[in-house]
Amino acid sequence: MASLFEKYGGDPFWHRVLDEFYNLNISDPTLQGFFVGKDVERVKAMNAGLLKAALGTAENHFFTSIRRVHVGMGITGAHYDRFVSNLFQVLRERGVIEQDLEDVSDVISSFRSDVVFG
Repeated sequence: MASLFEKYGGDPFWHRVLDEFYNLNISDPTLQGFFVGKDVERVKAMNAGLLKAALGTAENHFFTSIRRVHVGMGITGAHYDRFVSNLFQVLRERGVIEQDLEDVSDVISSFRSDVVFG
C-alpha cells in the first residue's frame, strides 16, 4: 500500500502544494509577517522533507527540531489555525480526499505544541 505521500504523486505533487500554500501564506495579512526576510524556498524545502517523513514510509526521517525552529517566533493558536486552514484549502483544491485530509490533520495536530508557545 502506498503511503499518503506517494498516493498523490510523491515529490512533484507535494512541491506544487507547498508552492501554492506558501504563496497563500505570504499574501495572507495574518501570516505574511512571519515570512519577511526569510528564505521561503529554504522553508519550503524543509517542509517538503517534513511532509515526506510524516506522510511517507518508515524509511523517511526528519532530523530538524520543529520546536527549535519555531521558538521565539510569537506564533499564536490563531496563527497556527490560519496556517493549517490555508494548507487544507490548497489540499482540497488539489483533490485530496476527505479521509486523507483527516490523516493529514492528525499529523499536523501533533506538531501544534512544538509551534505554538504560550
